[in-house]
Amino acid sequence: MSGPQFFHLQSFSRKVNPAGQSVEQVLAEAARVPRFSAHVPAPRPPRVVAGLHPARIKERHDAMVEAGRISVTLTDGSTKERGIRKDRHTLLTCVASHPLLSSQVEADAEARRKYETWVEYNLAHFRRMFGDKLMGVVEHLDEEHPHLHAFVLPTDDPTCSARDLNPAWAAKTEAEAAAREAGHDAKAAVKLGNKAYKARARELQDEYHREVGIAAALTRLGPKRERLSRAEWRARKAAAEQDALLLREMEDRVSTLAIHEEELSATEEEITARLAEQLEQAALLDAEAEAKRQSVSTESDALLEAARRDREAAVTRLATAEAEARRLENRARKKAEEDTAVADAYLLDAYLLDAKRKARQLRLDAERKLEEVQSQADACRRDGVREAFELARKLMICVLTGEVVPAPTGEGWTLHNERLKRRVGELDVASSLDRILQIVSRCWELIKRHLKPAAA
Repeated sequence: MSGPQFFHLQSFSRKVNPAGQSVEQVLAEAARVPRFSAHVPAPRPPRVVAGLHPARIKERHDAMVEAGRISVTLTDGSTKERGIRKDRHTLLTCVASHPLLSSQVEADAEARRKYETWVEYNLAHFRRMFGDKLMGVVEHLDEEHPHLHAFVLPTDDPTCSARDLNPAWAAKTEAEAAAREAGHDAKAAVKLGNKAYKARARELQDEYHREVGIAAALTRLGPKRERLSRAEWRARKAAAEQDALLLREMEDRVSTLAIHEEELSATEEEITARLAEQLEQAALLDAEAEAKRQSVSTESDALLEAARRDREAAVTRLATAEAEARRLENRARKKAEEDTAVADAYLLDAYLLDAKRKARQLRLDAERKLEEVQSQADACRRDGVREAFELARKLMICVLTGEVVPAPTGEGWTLHNERLKRRVGELDVASSLDRILQIVSRCWELIKRHLKPAAA
């Protein structure tokens, strides 16, 4: 059985809202504290799927709020640190419900398998969204449909704003600020913010469907929401089941390949030891290569400088030779004019021939020297090209290892390897490598989507 997905984000404060909900009430209900679980006919303790129990999350929340501070500006222009107000939203929750009945999940093995697959995809989705801010995830099987509660705390925010952890609320805040900067009044800014909130909320539902719904054979919407006929709804559910089956087959193949590879390799301890040894050798080789590159770079610069000086000297010698040839030619001509016609002609021819021979020899020497200089310069350029390609290869590997990541601004890359960063700057190849790094990064992200964390 498949059905529509259910995924909901909501934040809470310590102050009770009109629906009677607060941080204390939400966490106590999740923990199935009796006085907060009257709506459940037969309450059962929750199963902690990941992270902390709701009671421990409450302790972590209270400690966070106690340490939190907000800077406020007083009427005289001075600022003052104040504690966190009770009406500030300090806890974000995610609720995800499965369309199967709890009784089916507990009684039917196939239903249980589908449900557990859905739970795994939810955990991966929550971790991608919130990282280490995800405090815990609990499961309830004591209501009509099995569902998960995920709890998120703004642990790195001294103002303890859980609303900002909701991507839809963040989009609303950003849109309102942009509208006010553009000159809109408060009402228009709020309207634009609400529009941005709804659009981002729809995107979150689409993302949840891509990351969880498809793999768990859930449809994006229910039949009433889309006004589908019974036949259309059955076709939609069958298509969702087929998509999930294909995705699971792909994941099973990847898992089988990974297991096969592990069986062919040595034990985990041997692999760890071998990897450590290889990493140590790689570090030594990298250090040696870096020293060699520095030496080659220094020698290359020295050769280029020497070649430039030799070329200038050769040009100077050639000009001097030509000037000397002209001087000798003038001297011979004057000598020929002073002597008799025959003697002058003989001496002039001999003198000119000798001068031309010397000039020709000097010119040949200069041309050979220029060829040597050009050959050395070509060799230096080839070394530079090879180094650039080697640098590109290392950058692509660093994309896979996480040492090269997209810059927070969305343009360019952040290099955590200082040597690579410095060399990229020296060779001025950042813009040339940007496109290929984007392709490698995107391919890797697409591959990781179809890998379990352990396989990745």
